[in-house]
Amino acid sequence: MSDAPDVAEDARTHPIGTPPAAATAGEAAAPGRVAALLLRWMSFDLSRPLAFTLLAVTYILSRVPWIDNGYGTKPDAWRIALTGYWLWDHHAFYPSRLPGYPVPELSYAAIIKGGWLATNSLTILVSLLGVWFFARIVRELKLPHGGLIVAAYAFTPLLWINSMNTMDYTWALTFTLGCYYFLLLDNDLAAGIMLGLAVASRLPSAAMLLPFGLYMWRSGKRDEIRTFVVAVVGVALLAFSPIIWRYGPRFLNFYDAKVGYREVIRLLAKDSLGLAGALAFGIATLVSLPRLAKLPADFVRDKNVMVWMIAIVLTAITFSRLPHEAAYLIPLYPFMYLLAAKYYQRWALLGAAAVIVLAGFVDFTTTNHQVALGSFRDLRIGQGMLLANRDTQHAQLRFTRAIENLKVPDNSVVIVGFVYPEFAVQNRDRLQLGILEKSKSAISQLSDKGIAYDPVHHVSYVWLLTWDDFEKYRKQGATFFYTVDADRSTQALYGYRPGLFGAKLIDLGRAPSGEPDTNRTQR
Repeated sequence: MSDAPDVAEDARTHPIGTPPAAATAGEAAAPGRVAALLLRWMSFDLSRPLAFTLLAVTYILSRVPWIDNGYGTKPDAWRIALTGYWLWDHHAFYPSRLPGYPVPELSYAAIIKGGWLATNSLTILVSLLGVWFFARIVRELKLPHGGLIVAAYAFTPLLWINSMNTMDYTWALTFTLGCYYFLLLDNDLAAGIMLGLAVASRLPSAAMLLPFGLYMWRSGKRDEIRTFVVAVVGVALLAFSPIIWRYGPRFLNFYDAKVGYREVIRLLAKDSLGLAGALAFGIATLVSLPRLAKLPADFVRDKNVMVWMIAIVLTAITFSRLPHEAAYLIPLYPFMYLLAAKYYQRWALLGAAAVIVLAGFVDFTTTNHQVALGSFRDLRIGQGMLLANRDTQHAQLRFTRAIENLKVPDNSVVIVGFVYPEFAVQNRDRLQLGILEKSKSAISQLSDKGIAYDPVHHVSYVWLLTWDDFEKYRKQGATFFYTVDADRSTQALYGYRPGLFGAKLIDLGRAPSGEPDTNRTQR
């Protein structure tokens, strides 16, 4: 059954020359023309040169107002900047955090002297290449509603946020989509190089070897799989070689910590699509269940559907193992949109896509940071993800400046916690950046074990201190200061609270991490 609305009346029922009938036909024609226009736009090929040029201009202009707010809201973004500056100043490459993200890290390092305007602009260009790959994939697959899902992909809030900060998520996504595109073109070597770059951008991208390898196998290209895999491994090993040379097998290390189920629910509900977007997508899924019933059979019959489903499942498994950031779900988005284009009812898909994009600016919010049944009693209209992200960036910059302007006595140690990478980058011209201990077990050598030293007043700024380092400074007669975030993190990681051993709390009335008793946005 067609979804297209009826736009014509039976001429026998409405004789010519009857005024009421003419009025009715005119009334019906207007929404009919709107529906036809929407249908035409939803199916438009945005990969065409002129169409994509217009999309690219809109894409870039929509990002420019947001890129002068710092490297990003996460310490990892400032760690990447710290890696770049360290490479220039000390001619040594330390990854921002293990296991390393060499392709974006080294690319950002090349232009780090231009500051966050340069690095964030580079992210925009890389992510725009990903939009082009996605548009070409939609064209090659001849999917319905191609214009709609390409536009939705380009302006989905979580992807929008990560397309204009100094992070590695969209690098890996762009190269993954490049791999899929070249597989569709039967260019196995180029596909392998692309996936190798994706792995060298984010190591979990290696999981895509499974669906793409199966795609080649089902395409009757079993002999070519060897070329593909060799290209992936060769590019990845070449990119990781500086890190492997420094750390050896220990480079396969990463931050691991348990995350409560309520925090996972919050990430899925608030930070992936926004509450309104998640609700709209859920409704669209329910409306489209009759069409989705064909999915199991198509998984067996259609190798592209197989790729989408395996990619979605693998991303979900990876996220469930380490559900620290909603951005870990980013590899899922393009494949979910491809699936939606094929199976979702068109008007439900249009409505869901519109709400998801709108949720970047206006969304349901709660005063309770944690997700619980009581949170739904005080739902209200508030900031969307993009606005909340901007406010968080501003709050973190203010917090960093407050630490910088803090007056402490000479021979002090300031344990700043979460904001240390940002503080170190912002103050690198007046402080001496160094390393407390060269430990191969440290996830981030330059931040976890980093030190920013003021030689004039003999003040040391660190993220956290192990008990042994705390004792060393205490024997030297140092005065300790710590933030709320540093106190909580020190207890969790090293088993002691600085305040119980003479350290003084820095009470600024706010903190940057966005957790309870810290500075929060309206989300």
